[in-house]
Amino acid sequence: MNIQLARHLVDLFYPLVELTLFDAEGSIQEIFNAFSTLKEDQACDVKKFQTHGLFPELLVVGRNVRCLICPLDGGGYLRLRYDLTYFKNLQEQLNFLVKAESVPLSQGTTDSWKESIDQIIANYHTENKINIQATTGKQKRELISRLQSKGLLDFKESSAYVASKLQISRATVYNYLKTAADFRKVHIHQVDAFTSQKFGGNPAGVVLDANELDEQTMRKITRELNLSETAFVLLSEKGDFQMRYFTPTGHEIAFCGHSTVGALYMIAKERRFGIKGAGDFAFDVETPCGILRMEVAIDEEEEIRVAYETPTIKLREVEITHEEVAKVAGFDLHFVDQSLPVMFEETNKDLFIVIRSLEDLKKIECDPKSFAHFSKQHDIVALCLLCPEAFDPENRFHMRCFAPLVGIPEDPFTGSVLGGLTAYVDRFGLLPKGVHGFRVEQGHFIERPGVVKVEFTKKRGTYHAKVFAQAVHCFSTEINL
Repeated sequence: MNIQLARHLVDLFYPLVELTLFDAEGSIQEIFNAFSTLKEDQACDVKKFQTHGLFPELLVVGRNVRCLICPLDGGGYLRLRYDLTYFKNLQEQLNFLVKAESVPLSQGTTDSWKESIDQIIANYHTENKINIQATTGKQKRELISRLQSKGLLDFKESSAYVASKLQISRATVYNYLKTAADFRKVHIHQVDAFTSQKFGGNPAGVVLDANELDEQTMRKITRELNLSETAFVLLSEKGDFQMRYFTPTGHEIAFCGHSTVGALYMIAKERRFGIKGAGDFAFDVETPCGILRMEVAIDEEEEIRVAYETPTIKLREVEITHEEVAKVAGFDLHFVDQSLPVMFEETNKDLFIVIRSLEDLKKIECDPKSFAHFSKQHDIVALCLLCPEAFDPENRFHMRCFAPLVGIPEDPFTGSVLGGLTAYVDRFGLLPKGVHGFRVEQGHFIERPGVVKVEFTKKRGTYHAKVFAQAVHCFSTEINL
């Protein structure tokens, strides 16, 4: 890698190119023409990205850039980023820099790109049920964005060809190109999980097409939705697809039950990943806590039901007393059934305590500031207060969950605690012997009632739980990035 050549490239295309030098540990040593002074825009796990080739980034300051990271012969790494907002085609310079082989374009390739442009335009008109005369300026800008993302505007005569196809001037194409890189449409869904009624259960954000979103953009979308969690579905090399989960505070968590239910529901509703109609479908899904088995069932009436295997259940004793929890959370100790222990589930970092009655559970309020501080000290995500009574006689338990450390004062329904809950109620005799399933409700005290069914097995002391749930599609929208 020629550092001097990279510096010349920055000088040549100033102010559209940025060069950053990292040491072997990934610490920044020097920056030439910094695109942003924000720490989050400059930080990068170079070892993670060095084998990815070119990849896009959306900076916090709003600049769309394309990035390339390469190791240096003497140790360390070099990162080149160029601004897509006004200047896209640096491919030849970057290929030369990393000594990539260039492939000459043939006449056949030219014919191929024209056919590709025609096909994308035709598909867009079909999707939106319009013709060229009815295509608005905004839609033409979006079309140009699609063509640009496919690299079809990199050819010498492509802008003139697109201008003729869209019945606009070449100058208009150039104007659209200046903003097309910033124009990305993200489809977002809100699903009420763990319920069969709208406005019940726990509302989850779902983004099904998240492959082109960087982590910072996922965090921004989650913060904008301001739901307790949002699930992002991506392609996976390890499973059928991947799910990642973020909270409005910017935390990425290992697993989220209700946004998993929401994502599975939308995958079924939109017929993704091989789903074509009624039937039973199973997937191996990559999550931050490992590969989990998930299922979707669609009946002849188009009713959708979903199920998921809980993450590995690791319930253990903890050196936290009932008195400590009651004090920091801010509720009376006499509400607590102290004959049953305080327990901690390691995978999802949940704390479990049993409350004597449904009436006592109703009276409890959790001090978010105090318990968030306590959670940070003890690495706790959620406090689960469990009661062996329920509003519905068909349900065996009622629970309330508080997770202020990750921005959730009280959760309407918490699917991630169900694995630890299963181990707790079986281990401490809250279920009759020989019973390997139960229903649990949550959310009634905050007017978001929900319920799930859990089935489990226990082999050689290890619990395996499966959660069965319903959901309701609330609405879908889109964000133009």
